[in-house]
Amino acid sequence: MSAPAHPPPPAPMFTLFADIDGSLVHYPDAQSLAELERTADVLLLPPSTTGRVGVISRGTLERCARLRDGGARIAIVSGARTTTLLARLPFLPAADAYVSENGGRIFYPDDSGLTAAPLREDFEWRALLAPVAGPLRQEALPPAERQGIVWDYYRALSAAGWRLDASGYSTAFRLLPTPGRGREETAAAIAARPPGLAASFNLGVADFYPAASGKEGAAAHLLARWGGAARAAAHLCDDDNDLPLAALVGRAFIPGITEASVSRAIEVDPSHFEVASGRWTDATEEMLDAAAAHFARLARGEGAAGGARGGEGGGAGEAAGRQAGRAAAAR
Repeated sequence: MSAPAHPPPPAPMFTLFADIDGSLVHYPDAQSLAELERTADVLLLPPSTTGRVGVISRGTLERCARLRDGGARIAIVSGARTTTLLARLPFLPAADAYVSENGGRIFYPDDSGLTAAPLREDFEWRALLAPVAGPLRQEALPPAERQGIVWDYYRALSAAGWRLDASGYSTAFRLLPTPGRGREETAAAIAARPPGLAASFNLGVADFYPAASGKEGAAAHLLARWGGAARAAAHLCDDDNDLPLAALVGRAFIPGITEASVSRAIEVDPSHFEVASGRWTDATEEMLDAAAAHFARLARGEGAAGGARGGEGGGAGEAAGRQAGRAAAAR
């Protein structure tokens, strides 16, 4: 008689989706950075492709570890290009998933122990995005030669004279500040995007990516995979491209505000957001403590887990249904 199959691991009770830039990692001015190095236990990250040097605190790393030790899952969800995310891994919290390109690529820890960087990509997710982002394995091609709606629009914007950035991206590209073109022209380029594409601002510039992805699409996919509930998830975030995911989960924690759209969202629904009183890494630690306290209250049954934010059922099935609908629309 064959041995019985191992039962699946229990579904996580809580999930924290954590943005990187402005949330886990900060970019203080020179004076503030010198003060942080003098008064706090911090790590300096290698410069990003855009030349910025970030800082993360040991307290941030320790708080994330405690959340996972307590049974929560953590997914790092970033708009960063994949090459930047991978270069930052030695400085980021250990997590259960790592997401780059505004949801375009998802990686999980690989426990095989066979490689120096033990990650494996979710190719099922990439296949869902292929009708818009193009087939796998075309990263080696110049962006102008890639297939997919993403790259069709890249070619159209390039022909119209826009400065674009696709370095290190597989499923997305960035529209850069272009001489002679301001916010109105950028808004028009966003509005003219073809069906199947989404756009949002990240660090003050516009990113284009499959509408079926976005941070919220990747999060819904992860919740469905893990059996988690959207109403029992939270988002650590700061920017415009975080807002759809913040709306999906039960509560959002804000170490700082990068875009005016975040301020407007807080004004519309202040009870859904908690905003830090501190700055820089102190603000992140404050919000991680607040997220841990929020999860503890929910575990004790004290208060609703976000009400309609996660839907009445609020579970992975509904989240996955929304994600599947976006994927079908993108096709």
